[in-house]
Amino acid sequence: MSNRGVSSRRRGLAAIALLFAGALMPCMPALAQKYPARPVKLISPFPPGGGVDIVGRLVAQTLAPRLGQQIVVENISGASGTMGTQAVARAAPDGYTVLFAPPTPITIVENFQASLPYDSGRDLIAIALVGRNPGLLVINASVKAESLREFVALAKADPSKYFYGTPGRGHAFHMITELFAMEAGITMTHVPYKGSGPAVIGLLGGDVQFMVQSAEAVKEHLKSGRLRALATLESNRLEGFPNVPTLAETGLPNLNVVNWYGVFVPAKTAREVVDTWERELLALPKDAGFVQKMKDSNFEPIVHGSAEFTKMLALERQQWKTVIRNAGIKGE
Repeated sequence: MSNRGVSSRRRGLAAIALLFAGALMPCMPALAQKYPARPVKLISPFPPGGGVDIVGRLVAQTLAPRLGQQIVVENISGASGTMGTQAVARAAPDGYTVLFAPPTPITIVENFQASLPYDSGRDLIAIALVGRNPGLLVINASVKAESLREFVALAKADPSKYFYGTPGRGHAFHMITELFAMEAGITMTHVPYKGSGPAVIGLLGGDVQFMVQSAEAVKEHLKSGRLRALATLESNRLEGFPNVPTLAETGLPNLNVVNWYGVFVPAKTAREVVDTWERELLALPKDAGFVQKMKDSNFEPIVHGSAEFTKMLALERQQWKTVIRNAGIKGE
């Protein structure tokens, strides 16, 4: 082939390459888009009105401007939080479906359901713990007890009379109530609801007489006098409820249990996405507005990163397994 022919062929191939590259140019920005490039869905596995929903929405409102995208909170409730957790575990690992959950569907419910549709340790990445939820032992104001000792005496005198509500079977508040009852030497009948909101309504209506619940979920009803707080689960009295004693002050041992909130994404989610969320979540304690709103709602703005949170979850799974076995707590 002559030099002229070779040169002509090379020019032709170069022209085709340029045309092909030009055709790809519109696609390149889409491939190189920085996360997040569209709204993110934050799944709350319990109904509106409870601590999970309240803190989840606060986190979403705080992070949305910093991420530059809307964070839409979606409540997928049912089966003690496992329905919403399953939805995230099975979602595409692209960072656009994120879970905001308490301990129940992550470290507790596996002790009650032999065939969960997910394995939280295998199918989810724990990004960060973003807060604690101080709990209170509360009763309907119609119960003739002004203190925890008086309530325990009533329950011992007539065990069949007293019912306790929880946000669901296997919920942290279910476990805590059973542990409390065991320590106090009383028996009550469990009534599981589908979330904290419905459970509080049941307590207000007198369908149940006793409940362990987050301070935020019951504070207005305590102010109105419809409910009465008998003790706090914390080791110290709560700033918002200085007149409510600790369990130790009532003569019972501290149960040493924590109801936390954490952020999770599906396994195999890109490291870049995990790092983005972890970085922004770890910055929350530096956000004065976020911290104040958490405190105003009686939540503790404590944040732990992915490595520390993951280790904590592994220990907690074993602890709950041991506690539930030793206490003889059974699934219903």
